[in-house]
Amino acid sequence: MTDMETTAPRLRRRSRLLGVGAAILVLLLALIAGYGLWTVYENTLTPAALAPQPAMNTKPSPRGELSPTAARALKAYGGEAVWKAATAVESTVTVGGLLFELKGINIPPHARITVDVQHPHTVIDPVDEAGDIGVLDGFSVMVMAPGGRILEQRADAREHLHNASLTTRWDLLNLVYFLGYAFWGYYTLPYQLTRTDIEWTELSDGVLQADYGTNLPVHSRIQRFWFDRSTGLLRRNDYTPVAATPSARVANVVFEHGMSSGIPYTSKRRVKMSLQQYGWVLPAPDFITIDVEAWRML
Repeated sequence: MTDMETTAPRLRRRSRLLGVGAAILVLLLALIAGYGLWTVYENTLTPAALAPQPAMNTKPSPRGELSPTAARALKAYGGEAVWKAATAVESTVTVGGLLFELKGINIPPHARITVDVQHPHTVIDPVDEAGDIGVLDGFSVMVMAPGGRILEQRADAREHLHNASLTTRWDLLNLVYFLGYAFWGYYTLPYQLTRTDIEWTELSDGVLQADYGTNLPVHSRIQRFWFDRSTGLLRRNDYTPVAATPSARVANVVFEHGMSSGIPYTSKRRVKMSLQQYGWVLPAPDFITIDVEAWRML
């Protein structure tokens, strides 16, 4: 066999390998470019987009007094009289996303979640595949069998957080605490605007910041809310989900609203990881997905 006969196949193999490597490189560059464009789209043309902020006001509103943004938002969600007369909100919800995969636990799809409007009290039915029921009351949590027998309980769930990192696994009571306070906060936001134990600051038109203090179960003491300046409806809520991990920064983005008996409610939320606090979000993966299939005020 001549040198030419042995060299030619090697050259062809090398050429094929170079071609495959070049194709992979082009694909990777295309994926990176595509993700970059998706990130720009997510942060400029969806409810996650943040308008340029003027100089921010830092003076809280007097307790019990609504700022212009708070008044507009409360009116958009049915009005102060409606929310002060309400006792509860009941719903059917499917929850998913990266967080629950990392924590190794989640509630079944189409679970019924009911919250007390005026007090942090949430019932999740079912909370597991066995049909058990999860209950949050303030900072205490419990799991009950369908017949009402208490299976396990924790007097102060805040003292037993499994949140060293995102991959620290939760037990069922951790899950009840996280989802219990989260949905209480999501569903009762309009009523929260009237509470005197929450300090509200209108940072600029359409942007509110809440200081929840230490006596309410919430994601984080300081949270920021962006409302549509035309409709008054919520677009985005940024916080640190301390019960999951103190290091995360997320934006809870409202993509859709539904309507129940003339009252708007947030029906599609996607919680996205943020590059920095109150900054751009990553379009994927979704940290948490929330789809509200039915919602009713009582």
